[in-house]
Amino acid sequence: MPELPLDFRLFRYALVSAQHGSFRKAAAVLNVQQSTVSRGVRSLERHVRVELFERHHAGIRPTSAGDRFLEEAALGFDHLTRALGRAEALQRGEHGELTVSVSVPFSLLGDVFARFHTSHGGVSVELVESTSGAGAALAQQRSVDVAFVGKLHANGAVQSLHLQDERMMAVLPKSHPLAGARKVNFEDLRHERFILAATGIGPDLHEHLAKRMSKPGFEPQVQLHRVGQCNLINMVALGFGVTIVIGTPPRAATDGVVVIPLAGRNALSLHAVWMGSNPNPALKALLDIARATTGAGDVAPRHRH
Repeated sequence: MPELPLDFRLFRYALVSAQHGSFRKAAAVLNVQQSTVSRGVRSLERHVRVELFERHHAGIRPTSAGDRFLEEAALGFDHLTRALGRAEALQRGEHGELTVSVSVPFSLLGDVFARFHTSHGGVSVELVESTSGAGAALAQQRSVDVAFVGKLHANGAVQSLHLQDERMMAVLPKSHPLAGARKVNFEDLRHERFILAATGIGPDLHEHLAKRMSKPGFEPQVQLHRVGQCNLINMVALGFGVTIVIGTPPRAATDGVVVIPLAGRNALSLHAVWMGSNPNPALKALLDIARATTGAGDVAPRHRH
C-alpha cells in the first residue's frame, strides 16, 4: 500500500484540474500559480504510483486508472470536508450536547434559551430539575454542564454568574381579604399557611420565609408539596393556602387567584453555576448568550473555608 501524502491540498489540485480539464483553469479557480497545481499533481502521482492524467496541448484528461482514483478520492474528500466542518462546528458550540440543571422557573430563562436555540439549534439540550444545592453539586461533579440556581452554595471552586434579581410575589385566593391590595408584606401573611414546592426553587423560598418571619415563639406555617408551580397555584385557588412565586406566573395558571408583589427587599437572585474546567464549547456559547441577554457580570470562584 503506498504511503499516503500528508498534504491534502494535492487531492484538491487533482480534483479541480479534472473538473476543468486544465491545470491553468484549476489554478485560476484555486487562486494559486499554475506551476503549483501541476507540481502538486505530479507529487500526488508519485505518491500513488499511478499516472492520473494524460497531458496534451489542448489540456488534460484523466487516464482510466486516474478516473477511478479521482472518483474514489472525491468521495473521501467530501467525507473529510464534512468531518472537518463538523469538528469546527462542535468547537464553536454549534453542535453537541448540553445538560442543564434548573431550580428556578424555566420561563425566567426563556430569552436566554430562545437566543441559544436560534444560533445553536444543532445542540441537544437536556434539562434536569433540582434544588439549588443539588444543582450546584451536580455542576461541581460535572454531571451537568451548568446549573441555574436561586441561591449560591459553597460547593467548591465553581464559577458563578449573577444573572438578575427577581421580585417575590404572593399568590392569594381571589376571595382573600387582601386580594385587592397593591402590595403585601410578610407581617400581613403571618397567620397564613404557605404551600411551597419541595423541589426547584421551593427550598430557597422556604429558607427566605424562615429568615423573614421567624421570631421567638413564632414559626411560619409551611407545607412542602412535590408538585410544580402551576399545581401550587391551583391549590391556592382551591383554598390549600398561599404561595410565593418569583417572576410572573403563566397566565393560564392564575385563574381563581391574585398575584401581589411583596413589599420590601424580597427578591431572589438568579445565578448560573458551572465548573471552569468544563471544556464543553456549547457551555461557553450559552454563557456568552446569558451575559449578553442579561448584562450579567462574573463572580469570582467560591471556595470552601
